[in-house]
Amino acid sequence: MACLRLYTRLIAFAEKEMITIGRRTLAVFTTCSLLSLVFAPASWPNNVMPQTLVDVAHANGCNPIDDFFDQRDPNVMNAPYVLGWVPEARYSAVFWCKKTEKGDKPYKLIFAAGEEPYELKLADAKQLAGCPAVIEYWNWPAGLRIETQRNLELTSFHPVTDTRPTPGGPTGVLASARVLVSDNGDGLEEIFLCYRGQWFIRLLE
Repeated sequence: MACLRLYTRLIAFAEKEMITIGRRTLAVFTTCSLLSLVFAPASWPNNVMPQTLVDVAHANGCNPIDDFFDQRDPNVMNAPYVLGWVPEARYSAVFWCKKTEKGDKPYKLIFAAGEEPYELKLADAKQLAGCPAVIEYWNWPAGLRIETQRNLELTSFHPVTDTRPTPGGPTGVLASARVLVSDNGDGLEEIFLCYRGQWFIRLLE
């Protein structure tokens, strides 16, 4: 529609200036081509997350999951990254990526932070309540979001280092906790919780 309006305006201008049909068409084609480049989405080079996060991934032996949305339910809107996990940092993010080396845990969940948006690096353990900034994971990644959940039964969680989804976390109940939710859109959620310097996970169906 924008190109159509632009074409109409150029037509009027061309008629006024006696521009030939060939030049008129070339002008419209060139202008619309430039518009498409300017307003092309950031994912045009197959990136599913901002370039600054791609750089952090590459620096840690990981690549973006370029076919992330191709493998997901079309109704899923959450991206494989989420911003704002580290309160103390001016800029922070958590994102999924795929390891460059093959293994039984082919994915990484990376926590990054920094004072400038284009200078992110691995978050310090102190910024993560003692938890590691990298989680190596076995299951296919899903869209991420941050939540505050209440009355969490710790026994329903298990260490993220354990590939068996069998509850085996510490005892007790957390009245309130900030968690990271990985949601694939078909009813399965994986809830990541940092507790006493260790990452735990809970699977919900």
